[in-house]
Amino acid sequence: MKTMRTTTKSGAGNNARRPRKPRFDNPNASLFPAATNQGLTQWPTEKQILDVSKRLAKIGRMGIRAEANGDYFHSGDLAYQMHEIILATAQLFATGQRLRRKSNED
Repeated sequence: MKTMRTTTKSGAGNNARRPRKPRFDNPNASLFPAATNQGLTQWPTEKQILDVSKRLAKIGRMGIRAEANGDYFHSGDLAYQMHEIILATAQLFATGQRLRRKSNED
């Protein structure tokens, strides 16, 4: 017949002595901040968009160098992802064109 363990694990009673961690860093901060006139949409700045464009160009050059060095796996992966980014950009542009046409009709 198996017997049950009746003793508690060492340190089990220590949980009651630990102080609770505060839920908020600043207890005086408002839970509901004041409303602002700024919309909820966070648009990237022109500088951020240009930085991404520069990074994509750099990644493209890295992929070309990797392919020239015989690393077809990584260069192919980079080429595929860049192609997907270009397709997504084309879709965004088409959506923007539709929105512009729609706003011109109104």
